[in-house]
Amino acid sequence: MKKRLMALALAGLLTFSMTACGGSDAPASSGDSAAGDEEIHIGIVVKSLADQHWALVKAGAEAKAKELGVKVDVIGPNSESDVQAQVDMIDNLIGQQVDALGVAPSSQEAVMGSLQDAYDAGIPILTIDTDTLFENRLSFIGTGNVAAAKMGGEAAAKVVGEGAKCVIIRGRLGDPTHDQREQGFREALEAAGVEIIDVKAADSDAEKAMNIMQDLLQVYDDIDLVCCTTDNNVLGAQRAVEAAGADTLLMSFDGTSNVCELILQGKVLGSVAQNPYAMGQLAVENAIKAIKGEAVEERIDSGAEVIMADNAESYLTDLKEKAGQ
Repeated sequence: MKKRLMALALAGLLTFSMTACGGSDAPASSGDSAAGDEEIHIGIVVKSLADQHWALVKAGAEAKAKELGVKVDVIGPNSESDVQAQVDMIDNLIGQQVDALGVAPSSQEAVMGSLQDAYDAGIPILTIDTDTLFENRLSFIGTGNVAAAKMGGEAAAKVVGEGAKCVIIRGRLGDPTHDQREQGFREALEAAGVEIIDVKAADSDAEKAMNIMQDLLQVYDDIDLVCCTTDNNVLGAQRAVEAAGADTLLMSFDGTSNVCELILQGKVLGSVAQNPYAMGQLAVENAIKAIKGEAVEERIDSGAEVIMADNAESYLTDLKEKAGQ
C-alpha cells in the first residue's frame, strides 16, 4: 500500500507517464481500466457464499474487477452464523496486505477489532449490504433496509387487509440488517392495522425456518401472513405452510431466483429485491477510487424493488443473466 501511494504521489508531480510501480497518470473512473497500474488487490468478505444473494455480490464484483483490470477476492463462511470464521477471513486479507477491504459484517461487535487493524494498516474500508458502527469506514454500499422492508410490508398489507395477523421470521438476533428489516416490516404492517402476533429468529437457515413455521402453525389458529427478513427463511416457511395445507401468505426479502419461481407459482406473495450484483460492482469501483485517493460517497444506495406476480418473470430473466445461468 505504501509503495503504491508513493507511486501515485510521484505520478501527480511528473509530466510524463511512468511505467513502474503503478504510476500511470491517467484519471481513474468507473469506466476506465486499471490495467497498467501495479496490480490492485481488493478483498471482500461477505456473510456467507451459501446463498444466491451473496453469490450475486461475488459475481458483480468479479465482473467489474475483470472490466477494470484489478484483482478481487470475494470470500465468506458457509453459514451467516459462523461469525468467527468471517473474522478470521478479514484478518487473513489484512495479512495479505490487500489495498482495500469490503465487508458485510455478520456481527458489529465481532468485526470491530479487525476493522481497526485494517484501518491502522492504511487499508480503506467499505461496508457492503450491512453497515457498521466503525467510524472510520469510508462508505456504506447497500439497500436502505428499513425503507425497503416498509415497501414489502405495505404491499403485503394491501393484500391481507386491516385486522390480519402476521408473524415475522427473521435472521440472526443482533444482526443489524435483520433488525432494520424487522423494523421496516413492523412499521408498515402496524400502520396498516395488521397485528404482529410473534417474531422468531431462524438465523437465515431454511431448515430452522421450516421447523419454526411448523411450531407457529400449531400454536396459532389463524396466521394470515408471514414476513421473512431473508429468502432463505421463506423457503423453509413455505414448505411448512404447504405441508400443513394452510392458506397463509408469505412476503420475503432478497429477491433470489428460487423465490421468484415460487412467486410465479403462486406459493409466495412477494419478495423485496435488492440489487446484490450492483453492490459487488459498486464495491469494486469505489474501492479503486479510495485506493487512488479519490472522493468516495459516504452512502451509496444500491436500490430495491418489490417483486410480485406482475413483475417476477422479467426480474427473474434479468437475474439469471447476471448470475450467468
